[in-house]
Amino acid sequence: MTSSRSRARLALALPVVLLAVVVSAIGASASRTAGPLDGKSIGITFCTDQNPFCAAWVKAFKAYVEPKGAKVTVLTSVFDPATDANNMNQLIASKPDLIVITPADPNAIVPSLVKAKQAGIPVLNTIGRLTPAGQKLVAGSVLTDNAALGRFAADNIAEGLKKLGIKSGNVMMLTGTATQLIVQDRVAAFKAAIAKDGYKLVATQDTNWDQQASAKAAQQILAQYKSKGGIQAAYGMADNMALGIIQGAQQAGVKVGLSKKGMIVTGSNCLSVGIKAIQQGTEYGTATQAPLIEATTAAKAAEQVLMGKSIKAVTYVHEDRITQSNVAKFSKLCSF
Repeated sequence: MTSSRSRARLALALPVVLLAVVVSAIGASASRTAGPLDGKSIGITFCTDQNPFCAAWVKAFKAYVEPKGAKVTVLTSVFDPATDANNMNQLIASKPDLIVITPADPNAIVPSLVKAKQAGIPVLNTIGRLTPAGQKLVAGSVLTDNAALGRFAADNIAEGLKKLGIKSGNVMMLTGTATQLIVQDRVAAFKAAIAKDGYKLVATQDTNWDQQASAKAAQQILAQYKSKGGIQAAYGMADNMALGIIQGAQQAGVKVGLSKKGMIVTGSNCLSVGIKAIQQGTEYGTATQAPLIEATTAAKAAEQVLMGKSIKAVTYVHEDRITQSNVAKFSKLCSF
């Protein structure tokens, strides 16, 4: 008898419990606000995540779009056009709603852009400009002001050398991947500014954004010019490269920094290692190209494209010059 009553009570209770579960689920669903990018997918082909700038950029981009509901797939390349092409083929096959790129070679990427266009997939270009043919195939470009970064590097060198009382001298420049228009724009601006300041660019070498390669190249160039008046200043196109130059110089027994009346070294793109080196006095200056700002600007443009809105053909991110006089202002922004 007791068993029968228990079963009857359980039978009556179950619908109530199930109803409560259903109501709870409906309430949870209703309380969730739909994101503006729900159901949208983004494919990114970007530079290697072993490069600190590239890793921080992707992290910041995802931090903006993913909470809004977008699903993001990231493929990377060690600044290699062939890998970029393979990544584009893979992304196009997966049919995302948008592809975001920063190509190693603006000419080599054009066939992939044609394929994306044929597949009806919009592409957003970032950081470095495309060729005119490539630009016609994308929804828009969100670019670093690379010319400004080149000028800032020359300004840092000229200011540092003048503080040392050096009115003329030899300068070396270690660059990122030479096929990139990012690099070519910085090189052109740097050359024009450094010549105007009265200094001579005697050595330029592509070290592919790599710190160890930069350290090795710096040692070789310093040895080459030891009997030719030496090298008075150096530009590493990214702060990790500037750090490589500093390491190479120290290994070669060459002093660096104002306090030691040594070689003036400047970088770009405000890596945390560059900020620390400026604070320590071994690196004279750098510039922003802060991944948080660059990536968030690109992510906002991506959001507009995904929502069916048009964007400017080209948008430039504002950059700032950084030296010891204002490094504290940028220390948090560049902490990656």
